[in-house]
Amino acid sequence: MSRSLTVVAAALAALSLTALSAQAQTAAAPAKKATAKKPAAKKAEPVSATNDNLNPTQLTIADRVMTGTAECEFKEKVDVEKIAGHAGNFRVTYNHKSYVMVPEETTTGAIRLVDLTGAVVWIQIPMKSMLMNQKEHHRLVDGCQEDEQRIAVQSMKNAGTNAGALAPNVAPPGTVDTSAAAVHAATVNTAAPGSTVITTTTTTVTPPPPVKNGAAAPTTAASGMWK
Repeated sequence: MSRSLTVVAAALAALSLTALSAQAQTAAAPAKKATAKKPAAKKAEPVSATNDNLNPTQLTIADRVMTGTAECEFKEKVDVEKIAGHAGNFRVTYNHKSYVMVPEETTTGAIRLVDLTGAVVWIQIPMKSMLMNQKEHHRLVDGCQEDEQRIAVQSMKNAGTNAGALAPNVAPPGTVDTSAAAVHAATVNTAAPGSTVITTTTTTVTPPPPVKNGAAAPTTAASGMWK
């Protein structure tokens, strides 16, 4: 009986030692710190190409370039923005493609931004802007307008609408007989007796109707327009 108790006591002692050893190992093990993953820093969009060797005239033209989002025909858009740190350089984005452009001197007064790779050109005139593929000689998008251009177009429309109210006594073209006989008769009837009558002939030239430009391909000379 005593022998059995001794065996049981030894077994209990062994179990106690095993439990204590396990606790000691657990306490000695360093606690793992939960490390949160830091979000990857967003890399700045690289500037593919810039030109910082612009002359004073180009920099002056750059001050007249309209920036922002231009609303174009067929509900398309073109974004024009300055490139920070590169005076006179612009990023023009259309149809998910961006082009780095700089001003080009012109003789017509139009503003031209040329792509540094020679692919496209952005032409800005008072009433609208257009993006052209100068390699393939066709428009990419036309009828683009910033707020300033829309105001200019609306002002011209208003001036045309108010023309009759501003000059009610001026007859529209085609309603006045400008033939030599009519002019002579009017002059003779109003001339004083004994005075000398000088007859003049007035010719009215009617310009051809304007042609509406669309996105269709122009002639091969179109890429050289507005230079």
